[in-house]
Amino acid sequence: MSAPVFLPLRRWRELLVLLLLPAVGVAQWTNHYPKLDDFGHHVYLEQHELPILAHGPSDPAPAPDGRRLAFAAQGWLWILDLDSGVATRLTDGPHLDARPRWSPDGRRLAFVRDSGDATWIVVREMASGTETRIGSPDAIHLDPEFSTDGATLFYTAAVDGSLQLLANRLDAGTVDVLTELPQVVRNARRLPDGSGLLYLHGDGAHRVLRERSLATGSDRIAHAETLAYHLTADVHPTRRLIVYSAPIDNDYHLWTLDLDDPRVRHRLTGGSPYATSPAFSADGDHVYFVEPDQDRRLRLMRIATYGGPPSQVEIRDWDYGRPTGDLAVEVRDSDGRPTAARVAIEGDDGHPVAVPDDATFVDPQSGRHYFYVDDTARLRVPAGRYRVTAARGPMTPLIETEVEVSGDGAARVRLVPTPIWDARAEGYVAADHHVHLNGDGHFRADHGDALRAMAGEDLDHLAPQSWNRWERRIDAPILGRTTVRDGRVVHQGQEVRSHFHGHIGLVGVDTPYAPWFFGPHNPTLGDPDRTNGDVIAFAERSAAFPTYVHPIADDRDPFTHLEDLPIPLELVSDGVLAERMGLELVCAWTSPLGNAEVWYRLLNIGRPIAAMSGTDGWIDFHRTPAVGTGRNYLRVAPDHATLEAVIEAAAAGRGFVTTGPALVFELDDGSRPGDVTSSGRHGWTATLASATPVDVVELVVNGDIVGTAKGVGAGETRELRGEVDLPEGGWVAIRAYSSEMQDDAWPTMHARPFAHSSPIWIGRVGSIDPRARTASARDLLRAVEASIAAFDEAYGDVPTPRLDARLDEARLRLEAMIPVEATPR
Repeated sequence: MSAPVFLPLRRWRELLVLLLLPAVGVAQWTNHYPKLDDFGHHVYLEQHELPILAHGPSDPAPAPDGRRLAFAAQGWLWILDLDSGVATRLTDGPHLDARPRWSPDGRRLAFVRDSGDATWIVVREMASGTETRIGSPDAIHLDPEFSTDGATLFYTAAVDGSLQLLANRLDAGTVDVLTELPQVVRNARRLPDGSGLLYLHGDGAHRVLRERSLATGSDRIAHAETLAYHLTADVHPTRRLIVYSAPIDNDYHLWTLDLDDPRVRHRLTGGSPYATSPAFSADGDHVYFVEPDQDRRLRLMRIATYGGPPSQVEIRDWDYGRPTGDLAVEVRDSDGRPTAARVAIEGDDGHPVAVPDDATFVDPQSGRHYFYVDDTARLRVPAGRYRVTAARGPMTPLIETEVEVSGDGAARVRLVPTPIWDARAEGYVAADHHVHLNGDGHFRADHGDALRAMAGEDLDHLAPQSWNRWERRIDAPILGRTTVRDGRVVHQGQEVRSHFHGHIGLVGVDTPYAPWFFGPHNPTLGDPDRTNGDVIAFAERSAAFPTYVHPIADDRDPFTHLEDLPIPLELVSDGVLAERMGLELVCAWTSPLGNAEVWYRLLNIGRPIAAMSGTDGWIDFHRTPAVGTGRNYLRVAPDHATLEAVIEAAAAGRGFVTTGPALVFELDDGSRPGDVTSSGRHGWTATLASATPVDVVELVVNGDIVGTAKGVGAGETRELRGEVDLPEGGWVAIRAYSSEMQDDAWPTMHARPFAHSSPIWIGRVGSIDPRARTASARDLLRAVEASIAAFDEAYGDVPTPRLDARLDEARLRLEAMIPVEATPR
């Protein structure tokens, strides 16, 4: 995810640890896990640092005896007999267990237990099965590691708002904090002589491996990468040799490095792997690691420490320690034909079920795990009772049922998701203009994976955006590629992540804009005098459509606290100057109410800025909202819904944006969003349908609420009617939303169910009401002046004449819109 943070400049150094998402405030997504101070958006902690749920093996930990290997799978820990290939389940229960590490004598196993709201460390006596909890049950603890004598347990815990490295003297019961570093410290590994530790430190744009002396407390950086979220390492059992996972563009390779001579590193893997979680064998001759296959199933791999071809470690049998049965989940439409859906399954104790033939995800808003079923999924699960929840996009009320699975028996569930509003039948297609395929997630993703998710979410068009990770260009080779299957279209766009200036998504682009990033506090790497106006101009030359993505973090009117820099710094100036531009009104992480305040003011000065939508989720991450959480419904004939037709419909505003509800708006003269009507008195109608409760409906004219109507309950559809007096110029639109944010708003994954029509213009596209234009121009001018001051402070003595000229041009245009008598003295 890729949204920028806009904070007061006094906090800008802190921003470097954030990089991507909107600032905290009244954010539209609520963290389940305890909030840490040094993550601007908590989802980064959850995506990159916390354990995952997968059906296949992850987190390999070879035992000291060389005969066994512990790993995580399906939310439990397993012990694999390396000779027989039999994996025996070690843990059971409602929580997710992960990241095991052995004591040097092999008698204890420490691991992370994840409740979905917190994580703690568990130490298990292997002979008796006795478990001891380390750490608070309402905090974050990660990545245990025993000392060489087994007397001390090292692990990560949140201390004073940051993840730090702790040492727990198990017999004495004392705990020492070993580090005082910003943001992320984890993945500690003991050195073979017991003198120190190797651990990961992630701080802003950098991820480094540090070596720490336990005797002196001194640290040194052994290896550095930039934004490599799978930079995890292990230490050889007898040598000062490490193995770590690090990227080349989209790939992750295994590398070895001598701690005493880090100038040269050896790449173990070839080709195009995605090798993560390396761990040395007990004798140090091999490295175990995890890699997803083409179907995104995690598999256990092994490679010789000094190189050679990798091989898969086969798991011949899974011993659950109790009877198991087969569960078949079928998805059918109302005519009985196979279709796709989003499905969540959990046992009576709340333990989630992972799908065996694809990736399993978790909704970070509700904490519910889910996967996609196309036709039929077949699962082998422990005997017991299971709850099944399913939906197919935001227009289908939840299906909830229970099923009993008996030992050695077979059970079957048939799901028939039925929408309360049929977009295609009404002449609309559904589009999500902003997601990402890959971003250092746990599974690789391609357009085929995107299409599978789209089918499960009843989404027609998707625009994944290639993006930069400093020197890496994520998904750069496929930029401009279009894939069509069963009428669904995926087109690969680009996100230009000029952090301080504001991020711009390019839809319909075929060649990348360069540079992929710029701005103060980024590496300069060339001429620093750059502006997002260059990106807008590039889009115009390339027939691409530019959109400011994820703009406003909270529900407050951003013009009431411009000193906090709540608006991307070039958004207003580009909105004033650009001929064609969109603003992402709905996004999984931002506030549609806050975004609307900026949009209204730009519309009021006659700028036909398009209301756009984007989830800003990832298809390769375990913790991510579903594609289509933010979507546009556009009036395009489904049989003619080409990429170009969808972009033009979005740019013209022919439809509505939503995080869930359907909202179809029309005036009595037949004009609909994107059309032009006349001034005077008009009757209006709106169809509101929502799978979740929506209690606020507001008619908006030139940014003012001029009428309200009754909302709907969950699963209801209502025809709304009223009359409105329209002025000589400007626009009219309608919006509907939940006044309270929801902890679990399934089938949508947004905290606030919200829908907003695009405007119907009065008289002509871009017409204005003089009073509304004056007031809005005054506010926009204040925003431009705040941006000018922020840029002046951020760039300091660095000359930026081109940027200054663009901001000045926007300022002068706005000043010209304010009558002299209306200008404050």
